[in-house]
Amino acid sequence: MFYGDLRYAKSAYEEGHNITSLLKERFGLEQNSPEIIEIAYDLQAGSYVDSVKKNRDSWEAYTGEIASILSHYCAEAESVLDVGTGEMTTLAGVAKCCYKSSFTYYACDISLSRLIKGKRFVAEELPEDLVQKINPFVADLFYLPFVDSSIDVIWTSHALEPNGGREELALAELLRVAKKKLILFEPYYEGNSPDGKARMDRLGYIKGLPEFIKECGATCEDIVPLDNISNPLNPTYAFIITPPAGCRKEAEKSPWACPATKLPMEKVGNCYWSEYSMLAYPILQDVPVFRREAAILASALK
Repeated sequence: MFYGDLRYAKSAYEEGHNITSLLKERFGLEQNSPEIIEIAYDLQAGSYVDSVKKNRDSWEAYTGEIASILSHYCAEAESVLDVGTGEMTTLAGVAKCCYKSSFTYYACDISLSRLIKGKRFVAEELPEDLVQKINPFVADLFYLPFVDSSIDVIWTSHALEPNGGREELALAELLRVAKKKLILFEPYYEGNSPDGKARMDRLGYIKGLPEFIKECGATCEDIVPLDNISNPLNPTYAFIITPPAGCRKEAEKSPWACPATKLPMEKVGNCYWSEYSMLAYPILQDVPVFRREAAILASALK
């Protein structure tokens, strides 16, 4: 509902303003909506890649620390999903350390523009055989295009961060898809400083993760503070989570599911299509767009 002439938002971003705060004020909202998050991140597409190229030591330290934690869970995982991958900068660093070309990897973001930038960055950073195993796609983290318990390990890096007020919904969807482990590299409100908490409140960031994890029926095995952080007011913690036992079902033959209905779907020609919902999802620049609002009813497609 926020789409239209966005030149004012682009100008504000170029002037250094916080776009999520601007849009919340403009539309009279107290929480960040998916549209606000998409606009804010899409406008800054390319900035994360530029930052990495200017600060490779910091990037390698941060992604190396994440990889050192993920490696314990990814070693035998046949499928791994990075939710909210952005420009795939964190993924690229992690993949260098603990991804194998023999397994299948997925990466999603709400912004197509960021994924396009990220594909170029990954191609520069990783060997071709590993690049071919990474499947990027556009999706809303609240409506993932997978059947239940279909991905062995799911991880995030500051992807839940702007979704304050929707923590339980986000966790429920991630836990629906995760089969073995969910690992969140996110800010920890309760472990932050008073100034850090005030900043998180102002920006609409998440809080209460341990309690929401418990309410979802999952088990938080550990909460580990990371040493390599870029902003002391927004420190990163690793939340190691085991999904509820009841969620661990046998995976379907194909992991894909229509995000609007959760019914199975498959690749048909230049799109993905579900014979159950009869909805088709387009592919743009080799990136599938699994957004419910992008679906096209196509009963005669196959």
